[in-house]
Amino acid sequence: MAKLNTRFNAQDHDTEQRDYEDLPAGIMQFEIEASEIKETGPEHARTGNGMKYTVNVLAPEEVSGRKFFGFINLENTNAQAQEIGQREFASLCRAMGVEGVEDTEELHYRTYTVKLGLGKPSKKLKADGSPEFPARMEVKRYFFPDQGNIPEPALDAVQTKPAAANDNRAPAANDNRQQQQASRPAAAATGSRPWGKK
Repeated sequence: MAKLNTRFNAQDHDTEQRDYEDLPAGIMQFEIEASEIKETGPEHARTGNGMKYTVNVLAPEEVSGRKFFGFINLENTNAQAQEIGQREFASLCRAMGVEGVEDTEELHYRTYTVKLGLGKPSKKLKADGSPEFPARMEVKRYFFPDQGNIPEPALDAVQTKPAAANDNRAPAANDNRQQQQASRPAAAATGSRPWGKK
């Protein structure tokens, strides 16, 4: 048993549930507020590490104040995974105007701009056929101040949604059903079904 110092009254606090859905796709202005180096690999044989970090979204205004959580591989026994991670970490540093880092805290509260988009679900499937890890938002591109190409933060006009949980198939590139449905004239909105008339 653990006794509280005072009586806590739950009715005195806001218990409104928050929606923790992914951020939308778009150009975002970020700043890292927290980071840590985490070991990776199987529990019994840690073989690598990476930077786990939390970001404050600064802009666009529609999502300002939201959080983004990321992870970048730094050391990995898989050479390709390590190369990809180190390339991303270098891009993050360059986007902030940082040339060298000894401690991840050196990256905290530095503004940088990214393109956020929907990633791919994991290839490993659960028993029901759905991905073990669903698709989620990820950094698709970092913008570099030294190139002078930093766009204004804005949400994408069209938002890509992940496939249904039990449908891990990609949509067919030449799915003619969509074209056929689009080419059919819409039924007049008369309140009755067109096939009910004789």
